Amino acid sequence: MHILWFSISRKSCNPRASAEDVPNFKGFPPMTKRPRWWWRVLACIPYLMPLSETWMYAETAYSLHGFLEDYEFATYPFLTFIGKLPSWFLLAYFFSAYLGIVRNNRWPHFFRFHVVTGMLLEIIVQVIGTVNDWVPQSLYWGKIGAHYWLALAFAFLFIVAECIRCALRGMYADVPFLSDASYMQIPFDT
Repeated sequence: MHILWFSISRKSCNPRASAEDVPNFKGFPPMTKRPRWWWRVLACIPYLMPLSETWMYAETAYSLHGFLEDYEFATYPFLTFIGKLPSWFLLAYFFSAYLGIVRNNRWPHFFRFHVVTGMLLEIIVQVIGTVNDWVPQSLYWGKIGAHYWLALAFAFLFIVAECIRCALRGMYADVPFLSDASYMQIPFDT
């Protein structure tokens, strides 16, 4: 009798969460035509921040590969410009780009996707830099640290370069985990 009562009460219990409640990546919207050239160029602009910040972390690799220092001049104008801005500008940039572009349906989906991908790449670089500030200096400046920063900087530079290449070709960048997170930030009713 007790077993029968338990099975009846268990069937009437509804689950609190279901598979439909969890957002998941449903794939990129179909590209009916290639975006116009100006949308492709504009989609590359959000990648300037993670590109320049990654280059700052790559400076530790100069001791291993001196030829990298020859390309440092390309980042100076942008970093100088960012350094002259007020301290609150980056926070205002983040909120205005997220609320004004990513969450706004008036902008093309292609452009919004690349804006949020650039913002997520920038956040990843800042988190890595903050976490590595806690690492003891003996590891950071030693041979292990130089190889670590070299591998991390090159991997991240290649990811940013791939995103820029996809933006210029009018494609969605397909980076594992990052593309899923970017796509989930954009409203579904587009």
